[in-house]
Amino acid sequence: MTTTWAMKKKPNGKLRGRLNARGYEQIEGKSYYNDSIAAPVMNANSVRIVWVLMATNPDWIAKIVDVEGAFLQGKFVNGEVMYIEVPDGMEQFYGRREDVVLKLNAPIYGTKQAAFCFYKTLVDKIKNSKYERSKADPCLYYRWKNGRLALMVSWVDDIMALGHPEDVKQIEEDLNNAFACKSEGYLKEYVGSKIDFTRDETGLGTIKITQPVLVQKLSESFDVNGGRNPKTPAIAGQTLVRGDGSNTLGPKETTKFRSGTAICLFMTQWLRPEIYNATRGCARQMSAPSPEHMKGLLHLMKYAVTTKNRGLVLKPNRIWNGDKDFKFKISGRSDSDYAANTDDGRSISGGRIFLESAPVIHRSATQKFVTLSVTEAESAAGVMVAQDMLYTYRMLTSMGLQVELPMVLEMDNKGAVDLANNWSVGGRTRHVDVRNYFLRELKDEGVLCIKHISGVDNEADIFTKNTPGPVFEKHIRKFVGDDEYMAGGE
Repeated sequence: MTTTWAMKKKPNGKLRGRLNARGYEQIEGKSYYNDSIAAPVMNANSVRIVWVLMATNPDWIAKIVDVEGAFLQGKFVNGEVMYIEVPDGMEQFYGRREDVVLKLNAPIYGTKQAAFCFYKTLVDKIKNSKYERSKADPCLYYRWKNGRLALMVSWVDDIMALGHPEDVKQIEEDLNNAFACKSEGYLKEYVGSKIDFTRDETGLGTIKITQPVLVQKLSESFDVNGGRNPKTPAIAGQTLVRGDGSNTLGPKETTKFRSGTAICLFMTQWLRPEIYNATRGCARQMSAPSPEHMKGLLHLMKYAVTTKNRGLVLKPNRIWNGDKDFKFKISGRSDSDYAANTDDGRSISGGRIFLESAPVIHRSATQKFVTLSVTEAESAAGVMVAQDMLYTYRMLTSMGLQVELPMVLEMDNKGAVDLANNWSVGGRTRHVDVRNYFLRELKDEGVLCIKHISGVDNEADIFTKNTPGPVFEKHIRKFVGDDEYMAGGE
């Protein structure tokens, strides 16, 4: 293979040069295998769950440890043998460049299996240090010692340690014994997000997540200046309709549309739940965006830029002293917008999951099938939220923690609630028995309790439709708190 140098200025001002192999030159079955190139990273929902655990426990802290030259510390696992040409700038050490190739002793940056090999090495080293891996998320590791829980989270080579200060110090020592590591100090930034963490006089923590750098990128890359500042990410009642291909943007503008939508999608994943529905609407138009779609995206991006200090707030309402018998509370709310997509007749599912009254999962998705009634659409949304509640439940129980059962799932459609609580089958619901049975069995097993909630009190509404300003502001307080952008805010 040939190689290339990647140069970068780090946040501290230092310059870094990294040699990268051109992995696209590798041959499948010879220098890599398709089943050994994928490496997991921590799920964003899992990250928020462990942050809520930290916020509930007055003794917990979080620190970041960076594994230096991480991929170079991996090892080939399938006996691959690879060679590279002499890199640019190193000819003087090897005589005639065309006569020499270098054998790789480790999967360097750029090779297809580099991330996978490092992940395998990381897992082995962590297990050797007597930590267990969660069965719910493969990038979460934990250990109970002296009656205390300590957690380790991996995002490629950025590792977050959470727990009592003594336990976090032990994690840092264990990592230093296994790898060449550098401590990045207390949690202030993670995966491009800025983290503000405070505790009140009772010891209960509050975490606010923002992304000022990403918002700045939006501001610099797109023309969102001028005019009035929007109070919502989309015009109330607006639905972007897929075009017929007759009035699409040019290649340059299409690339710009896709880039802006991708940035908004990343923001929804981590810290801006209130823009989820508007972003989902734009994401459906990636193949053939029109000027009308670009107008909707610019409105969305201007909202994000003019509310740059707004971000997800994790503020649990109870203190956990680390007791293994403590029972955590998980709740969910779902909503749907029936046949909202006029181009294909599909409905929208939305929902949120709270752990100790803090939002850890939020969703807005076009349903994968056409539902034939409002009740059926609401049932489908309820199943989606129930699945996310089960994920949260398994995350906690995989670490040896307990959850209060039954968990409460609330829906604002009486018909969907009655179907979930009733084993009878008939009429126009015979074809949706699988989804109904899923909820009914969870209810019978004591895992879920399905209740009705008034539509005006259901904050999942913002994940299925573009609501008017007053409704939007009422609901987003559950996710972003009271900030300076609220009517009458500070």
